[in-house]
Amino acid sequence: MEKAMARNPNLLRTLLGLSATLILVLSYAVYSATLDSEYYLYQTSNEAREVDPLFEGDNTSDTLTWSATTTGAFSWANFSITNAPEGSLLEVTSGGQKWWSDPTLGSGEGSQFNCMEPNQDFELINHCEYAFTHSAEANSDGDVVLIGIIADALPIEGTGSLRADTQAAAEADANDLVNRANSTITWMITLSNEENISVETVQLDMTLVQHELESVEPFELDPVSETIWSLTALLGCFVMVLILPLGFYYASILRERRQESIRNDSSEGE
Repeated sequence: MEKAMARNPNLLRTLLGLSATLILVLSYAVYSATLDSEYYLYQTSNEAREVDPLFEGDNTSDTLTWSATTTGAFSWANFSITNAPEGSLLEVTSGGQKWWSDPTLGSGEGSQFNCMEPNQDFELINHCEYAFTHSAEANSDGDVVLIGIIADALPIEGTGSLRADTQAAAEADANDLVNRANSTITWMITLSNEENISVETVQLDMTLVQHELESVEPFELDPVSETIWSLTALLGCFVMVLILPLGFYYASILRERRQESIRNDSSEGE
């Protein structure tokens, strides 16, 4: 490298020119990517909806039964009963479609449990039980909570992302996603115990989280700041790469000048 730089001083200018060209090309690529993104963010209402189930049967029995019918695109489903006898069994059955649930979902015990977790290929997989009926037992305080997910394709936090070629295609895909999750479900809720339970003493609460599409916007980054950061990173990389050849180049120049100075001193001495 040192000999090449010494014999061909234009090599340095060539390296600098190529580096500058590559920096400009990569900077423009980053800048254009921030302006024209293929990803879109869609926002849904994500509103909790209280449901008032209809009680059926005798007011006092070893099995209390409620029913309700819901229509819409729902993600979370929350069923809770208070003042139930310890060990009472709460069973919730959905007519028309299966739904996901797990005993540790929303329990707050230990690490936070999430049905949607990535697999080895980084794909989100639902690890909860998928069935028509799920159940839970009342604790010593008489409280029992059963939490589930009706449509796992809906954005749990209310904001989701998708990839599309145009704004119109993104809006169509987001609408299709919400429409596919829209369904009518008839719920059957039962609370059973070995002894009779009075409906006057227990309190049933049913809450569903409903989603309606509100907006679809392209995913955007600040092109100026992104370009500055990318340019800084590229300049840093090229500075690290050019330190060695530049060092050889200037070392060869200094050595050549020193040798020339020695030759001049020898000539003057003669």
